[in-house]
Amino acid sequence: MTERVLITNHTPIHGSGSGTYILALATGLARRGHDVALLTPPGGTRVALPPGIQHFEAAELAGEFPSFTGHPCSSRLYDGMSPDDLEGVTRTWRRSLEPVVRAWKPTVVHSQHLWLLTSAVLDLGLPVVATCHGSEVPYLDAEAGLRRFRSGKSPDAVISISRWVQRELSRHLPADTPHAAMLNPYDARRFSYGPRPATGRGPRIGFVNRLVEYKRGDRFLEITAALVDLVPDLEARIIGDGTERPALERLSEKLGLTGHTRFLGFQPLASMPDVFRDLDAVVMCSPSEPFGLAAIEAAACGTPVFVPDSGGLGELAAPPHIRSYALDESAVIAEVADVLTNPESESQRQLRSLHIAERYALESYLDQLEDVYSGAIQHRQGGHS
Repeated sequence: MTERVLITNHTPIHGSGSGTYILALATGLARRGHDVALLTPPGGTRVALPPGIQHFEAAELAGEFPSFTGHPCSSRLYDGMSPDDLEGVTRTWRRSLEPVVRAWKPTVVHSQHLWLLTSAVLDLGLPVVATCHGSEVPYLDAEAGLRRFRSGKSPDAVISISRWVQRELSRHLPADTPHAAMLNPYDARRFSYGPRPATGRGPRIGFVNRLVEYKRGDRFLEITAALVDLVPDLEARIIGDGTERPALERLSEKLGLTGHTRFLGFQPLASMPDVFRDLDAVVMCSPSEPFGLAAIEAAACGTPVFVPDSGGLGELAAPPHIRSYALDESAVIAEVADVLTNPESESQRQLRSLHIAERYALESYLDQLEDVYSGAIQHRQGGHS
């Protein structure tokens, strides 16, 4: 059965992991014959969406939308906002949602991040599926006395993007809420194997993240400093931007890495496959990452990936394709150095890409998602709030 699915996100389509997620879902659902619309704040480069997808914009939030860790189109953060400010954002979302729902008449709303936006969506009286991306859990913890979803309206179904997030979130949901852990898919049409450029360059490692504290860019620089002793011609590329960038640039200088590190800033989505293919390894360092889409995308391009053995990143480990390590131990230095000094063959990189395609295929995810939508609609029709 086809549905009319309205997917809402608190940030624009481009510039965040959740934006990438909703675009992948919308594209896949539209290919399957569903009517799909997106509602986001305006911002970012305008690109033509695939056929069958409408895009509505929450104009009131232009340039003023808050996010959890920052966004290229708005520096406003949830941190430091007063309860009145937060309620104001929720009211703005209600005003933005109402005309879209009246005009477009969705049969189910899929809300991103189980917090303010989802609260606004629940006021519409429609079947609601919410995806928890993990960033919102500390905010739910901070307002635990409010019991936002336990004592009031709650979604008809919740998707957590990893088992780690599912465990962290469960205490904030009524016990009978359908709650699935579904590892995010990736865009296999964009992120796929390609041979490394033959440039005669030295070995390169990459750190691809928002430059915020919990991503642990400082640990990446410490690992880089230790690697330079073993791989003197190493180049480290730091892709991303954020509030921690000045501190990381100072730390790079302090560690004597000025000639080895390049801060490339935010890179558009279209350029990222080539960025990944041009790296000999990607090293992630966040011990509390909810999922880690960049790790999947890098591996899909054939690049070896190292992730901490905790949080959502730890769940991605599948040696030799994605290898886990203890964040604060030195063993990872030798492991990465071995990959850099004994480069993989192109066939090994291609096998990695095939592994990712099999494990994180969009079509399998959409099969599960359609079941979640059907269950949410039945749940709402059964009279649940």
